[in-house]
Amino acid sequence: MCGFAGFTNPQSENLAENIIKKMLYPIKHRGPDSNSIHINNKIALGHYRLSIIDLQGGQQPRIDHENGSYLVFNGEIYGYKEQAKSLMAQGVILKDKSDTEILFQSLKYLGVEKTLKSVDGMFAFAYYESKSDTLWLARDPAGEKPLYYSIKDNRTYFGSELSCLVACSDILPYEIDEKSLFKYLHMDYIPKDKTIISNIYKVLPGELIKIKKNHVYKDLYYKINYESKINISKNNAIDQLESLLEKSIKNRLVADVPVGVFLSGGIDSSLIAYYAKKYNSNIKSFTIKMTNDSYDESQYAKLVANHLGIENHMAEFDDNAIIDSLKVIEDKLDEPLSDPSILPTFLLSKFAKKHVKVALSGDGADELFCGYAPFKSINYLKPLSFIPKNIGNMISLISESIPTKDAYMSYHFLLKHVSRGFGWPSYLQVFRWMSPLSDKNITTLINEDFKSNYNAESIWNNLLYNPKDNKLKLTDALSKLFYDFYLPNDILTKVDRASMYNGLEVRSPFLSKSIIDFSSQLPNKYKINHNNTKLILRELSKKMLPNNISSRKKHGFAIPLAKMIRGPLKEKIQDTLLSKSYPVSQYFNKPELEKLLNNHFQGIDNRKPIWAIYMLYKNTERLSKL
Repeated sequence: MCGFAGFTNPQSENLAENIIKKMLYPIKHRGPDSNSIHINNKIALGHYRLSIIDLQGGQQPRIDHENGSYLVFNGEIYGYKEQAKSLMAQGVILKDKSDTEILFQSLKYLGVEKTLKSVDGMFAFAYYESKSDTLWLARDPAGEKPLYYSIKDNRTYFGSELSCLVACSDILPYEIDEKSLFKYLHMDYIPKDKTIISNIYKVLPGELIKIKKNHVYKDLYYKINYESKINISKNNAIDQLESLLEKSIKNRLVADVPVGVFLSGGIDSSLIAYYAKKYNSNIKSFTIKMTNDSYDESQYAKLVANHLGIENHMAEFDDNAIIDSLKVIEDKLDEPLSDPSILPTFLLSKFAKKHVKVALSGDGADELFCGYAPFKSINYLKPLSFIPKNIGNMISLISESIPTKDAYMSYHFLLKHVSRGFGWPSYLQVFRWMSPLSDKNITTLINEDFKSNYNAESIWNNLLYNPKDNKLKLTDALSKLFYDFYLPNDILTKVDRASMYNGLEVRSPFLSKSIIDFSSQLPNKYKINHNNTKLILRELSKKMLPNNISSRKKHGFAIPLAKMIRGPLKEKIQDTLLSKSYPVSQYFNKPELEKLLNNHFQGIDNRKPIWAIYMLYKNTERLSKL
């Protein structure tokens, strides 16, 4: 686990060293254990390491001077010991016992494409061959680990976070990408390959980018496939999932440092805790308790830990702790993301790091096995698409003007968001529900100078519409959208940043390639039936968990944000949004922002648009100061 940065075709060693140090500085938190730089006339590479496997070996950059090959790598390769045996059987000499060495040798001897097809892991890497002057950039199939790049003046710049490239602002100009800004306001994050900064891009999950002699070749080496379903009985499906999950967890327990489990008391984390306990009798679990009862689920975590005989460590956090975590997030989060659950995730990671260096999490299960609440509404999406959009707009406007309770997922909150989907195609509705700002919010809040460039319908269709996906059954189409958009850009980005700020590695057993493939080919009747979600996981959990856990409704990892904006965060957020000194202030209408804030202070729930704009202001400010 680590952070890296680099660029091709350095001009001179002294100049290259200055550039690579600039690129590395913003991500030093990703690798507190060691760091190194390598520069030659072909490539400049820098690396910060968080040591997890082979603490003495595993150093990077990986270099083969004879072959002219170079590797910087962030993540973990699971099952690497078996791969080591296979390579040695072919006569490959390994220099150490790290998964980095296994990946490096595999890339050299098997080739990039073949290696990517064979490995299971979470990773992002840059691999360069000087003889062919070819650079490969790749990310794991789910997008657990980040990777950014930009091409300018015959050079390719790349790094583990957006800030690596923004730090080179004298080379790569800091310019806000307007279209990306609008997309962010609709989705809480910036999807696909664009970023908030023009001409800086993300490598997509499951993507391999080959750059040779100024030519760029892109290929999705991994694509999730919902088109073909397997013919399998329910019992066989449960048995197969159990086998896959058990193997995945066993592989992710391998480390040369202490490993623990994030435990919320939900089905996903509880299943992971069960199998982790099976293979590590001393495994510890970590839970946070929120002082606001409607947001707290720690009692379920305690129940599971007691049932399994796991030593559970629980930390209680109040609003002050959340505010303190916000200060860190504002200082570190480089890519705009308005999911407030990054704050409790940060606190949980900080707490766990006191005891372990690696933690397993249940991320990915909801996307793969239809765990989110919108899946319960599948049967209602088509009828709702026939309700005229203007009726939905009217309901949304009325609901936005009525004071409401701040409880988690109140009926008022749900009505306001669901009405945004009226009249829209079925496959688009759910993501419109999740949007932090309505179309009306955006047109009202954006300054007149920029309104001509904004078209909500065009943005939504360009973002999510895919003719092939439209042919899928609605459950599969919605699952794919969650997997392609929400999982990598929100959930996994949140977990990566929150954990890495604390020097903690988080592994997600549900995101093994074998489980992803299995879930996509599994008949939907084993995933969801009306109000019952994640059916196959619930059936599996009945074997080893208390009944009130296997039958639990999903509870999001949330904080009392609406209340906090009216209370301890009021002055801070108000001063920020009404200031004209931020890089994106010019895009927003100050009187309308003031109205949005005042309405919230008077009891109307505007938490999502306020928070989205606030984080946009803070994230872009941080980038501008690098």
